[in-house]
Amino acid sequence: MFGMANSLSRLIGDIYKVSLYIHIPFCKKKCYYCDFVSFTKGSVENYINALLNEIDLYNQELLRGVRTLYIGGGTPSFINEHYIKVIVEKLEKFLELEEFTIEVNPDSFDKHKAEYYKSLGVNRISIGIQSFDDQVLLKSGRSHNSKQALEAYKIATNFFDNVSVDFIIGLPGESWRSIENIVDFIRVYMPPHISVYLLELHEGTHIYKFYKKLPDEAYERYDAILKFLKSYGYERYEISNFTINKRYSKHNLVYWANLDYIGLGISAGGHIRNLRYNNVSTFEKYYTLLKQKKLPIDYQAFNSVERETLESLFMMLRTKWGIDKNLIANLPKLDLVLKFLSNKFSFFDGVKLDDTGMDFSNLFFGELLKIWEEFYEN
Repeated sequence: MFGMANSLSRLIGDIYKVSLYIHIPFCKKKCYYCDFVSFTKGSVENYINALLNEIDLYNQELLRGVRTLYIGGGTPSFINEHYIKVIVEKLEKFLELEEFTIEVNPDSFDKHKAEYYKSLGVNRISIGIQSFDDQVLLKSGRSHNSKQALEAYKIATNFFDNVSVDFIIGLPGESWRSIENIVDFIRVYMPPHISVYLLELHEGTHIYKFYKKLPDEAYERYDAILKFLKSYGYERYEISNFTINKRYSKHNLVYWANLDYIGLGISAGGHIRNLRYNNVSTFEKYYTLLKQKKLPIDYQAFNSVERETLESLFMMLRTKWGIDKNLIANLPKLDLVLKFLSNKFSFFDGVKLDDTGMDFSNLFFGELLKIWEEFYEN
């Protein structure tokens, strides 16, 4: 039941190598729903120089070999592409890349950038489209329109085989027509990878002042999109991620397997062995610590074997493959915990959640945490 076939460990292969996430915190403007650490002002030059210094501090870990590189944000395509080259050249001696992803926004991505990224070794583009309804985009504070989104997608697919598009369901001004626009796009263009998220409302965001609860229709539309994707042959391989032709995000598989990855840049998080950390979230703190040749870490925790295993279960159970016992400790009573959960929830077979389970994952994870505390933390 827990064999290697069709498992996370088989898909990932060599688990000694590391993955690398780099946060570019600059944006043209802040989207109204955005809770990520991003800024519309600041010196890109100063930031990149500090980032290069942070890379030096991880030299020993990077020598293990970097299997996947993901540059996210913020809006990486907003900054001059020369800075991406500077980062890649700094990392060159460590790179053994199977996948190199960069996030782009439609209004800051063009043919020149596509060519340039490809010349640097980028082989996967992730486009933040969010909606094909111009009113929704406007009311959400996005800086592009649906025409630009389609143009960016076409440019991306002219240069890259592996293109992912993001959508958010539940944005202000959304209607069933908005959903039809997304469905029409998917029918015509069949993107190899799609991420679909239900809008999360965070205190402190602009949208939260006006919109504290998602309308019921948002959940219905989200459900309709999921049903459409399934009917159209998309494989739901993680709660929010769908693919055709098994174009899984290799970088994200590392997260979901709870393997080692290094996060660089403001607010980036990492996981190295049993250490989990998050970086500081202001330029001032980031620059000050790096000038002192100190890691710019704001929070860190060294996990016990039990805690590390729990975090692995939380991550693995987000995927269609579920628990891979090759990647977790053989804890006493673990089988009892899993048996208890499979008896309680019909959508959990002791290894993985089915589609219904993915939809009710918060309920399931709450119960898992409760049982875990009883078994291992009393």
